[in-house]
Amino acid sequence: MYESLLCLPYFQGMSKDDITSILGKVTLEFKRYADGEIILRQGEKCDKFTILIQGKISGISQAPDNSYHITEELGAPYTIEPYSLFGYDTEYKRDYIAKNNCTILSINKQYIFGELSRHNIFTINLLNIISHKTQQTIERIWHYDSTDIAGRIVQFIANRCETQKGEKHISIKMERLATLLCETRLNISKALNELQVAGHLTLHRGGITIHSIENTLDCFK
Repeated sequence: MYESLLCLPYFQGMSKDDITSILGKVTLEFKRYADGEIILRQGEKCDKFTILIQGKISGISQAPDNSYHITEELGAPYTIEPYSLFGYDTEYKRDYIAKNNCTILSINKQYIFGELSRHNIFTINLLNIISHKTQQTIERIWHYDSTDIAGRIVQFIANRCETQKGEKHISIKMERLATLLCETRLNISKALNELQVAGHLTLHRGGITIHSIENTLDCFK
C-alpha cells in the first residue's frame, strides 16, 4: 500500500511515517471495474478524490447541445477531475467508463479538508497539479492559434480534451463541424482528407479518430 501511494503524484515527497499516519486515519476505498462498467457520470456530484491506479478508462465529453461528443483513453495513474472537488460547480464534466479491468481508489472529500490537508506536501502537490492544468489550458489557447483549416480542426478537438496526449475520437457530423468552425462542408472535408493522407487521423462514418494528439498538434505550432 505504501509503495502504491508513493507512485501517485499527490503523495510524492511524503515520508513513510506520513503515509502510515494517513492510512491509520483516512478511509481508502478500492474498487475494481470490468470492461464497459460505468465509473462516474457527467453531472454527478464530485464528493470524492478519485484516482485510477491500475488499467485504463474512457473519458467521454458531451457537447452542451448533444450534437457531438469526444472520447479519449486515460491510463493509470490518473486522477479524475480533482478540480471538480472545489469551486462553484462541483459536478463531473465527463462520463468515465472502464476499459478492460481497472482499479479505482476513492477518498472521501471530508478527508481532503481534514486529515490530508494537514500534510503540507500533499496540499502543495495538489495545488501544483491543479495550477499546472490551468497553465496548460492557457498555453493551449495562445500557442496553437492556427489559421490553417486543418490546424483549426485539430485545435478544436484538442481544446475539448482532458489531456493533450494519446488517441482521441470525436463523433460529429461534417455539417456540424463546418458550422462550428465557420467553414464550408467542402473545405472541412478537404482538410480532413489531407490529414488522413498525412497519417494524422482516420475518418469514420460520423466520426474522426486522431491517433496521437500530441504529435498532430506539434505539426501546427
